[in-house]
Amino acid sequence: MYSDWAGLSRDLVDLILARLVSVSDYLRFGAVCKTWHSVAMDRINNFCLHNFQCSFSLPMSSNASCP
Repeated sequence: MYSDWAGLSRDLVDLILARLVSVSDYLRFGAVCKTWHSVAMDRINNFCLHNFQCSFSLPMSSNASCP
């Protein structure tokens, strides 16, 4: 079965992001593909600022790609 995760509408991706509650959720979300990784990295900084101080750095690039 082939799934084009990068092809999901921005509205649907935003709905998924709204349900993330932890840094590990963002990391898992970003592991899906390059597109989702980029979105997760854009959002995780804002998440950390509003929830707690992140005491680690996250990679800004990924070798993962969507099928």
